[in-house]
Amino acid sequence: MTNTRKVTISILVAAVLALIAWDVVVAMNPTPGDTISEITLAFAMRHPALPFAVGVVCGHLFWPQYRRKE
Repeated sequence: MTNTRKVTISILVAAVLALIAWDVVVAMNPTPGDTISEITLAFAMRHPALPFAVGVVCGHLFWPQYRRKE
């Protein structure tokens, strides 16, 4: 595994952990509707293109691809 790949994976893991920590913090406060999922759902209800765009991105990221020879 190359060094840049390790750095990229580390950054992605740190970002996901930070988002999870933030979501736990805002879920524990008394203000309703401020978690990431609640905000995303409310935005998606007003703008239905968001779920479509997320689906397109996920399709490009996770669709079976040919393996590169390393």
